[in-house]
Amino acid sequence: MFIHWDPSLETGQTLIDAEHRLLIFLFRKLDVAVKTGESHAAVAHVIDEVKRFVAFHFASEENLMRETNYPQLLTHQALHADLLTELGVLATKVIAHREFPEDLLFFLNKWLVEHIANHDQHVALYVRDAVARPIAEPVYHEYIVPSHSRP
Repeated sequence: MFIHWDPSLETGQTLIDAEHRLLIFLFRKLDVAVKTGESHAAVAHVIDEVKRFVAFHFASEENLMRETNYPQLLTHQALHADLLTELGVLATKVIAHREFPEDLLFFLNKWLVEHIANHDQHVALYVRDAVARPIAEPVYHEYIVPSHSRP
């Protein structure tokens, strides 16, 4: 069984949590494409969508860290770079039929849970009490609805 959004994955940081939910949605989209026998081309397009959103999410998260003067930014950036490299290599293998899409899904699911638990929770804790605030924080409520306020 692959990952589903679960409140235990929440960091309490609105932007990060919203993007994590979207990552999980894209992982599930890939899972559905594989399990329903979509064409190799369709699966490849979803893999590309996943790669692009992971890169966007990392840039967004790093901007948030920069805006709040997160002291471990360079360390976190290095983790992101390593993960993007691993994702790129594995995705290339899947597209070239040298790896199974399920292996990519396993990697993505394991990576996200571990990354949230071991790294993003620290970022969220720091951001929560940071003196410097995220640039767009005053308008989060217009674009991002926290899960606790959903019906």
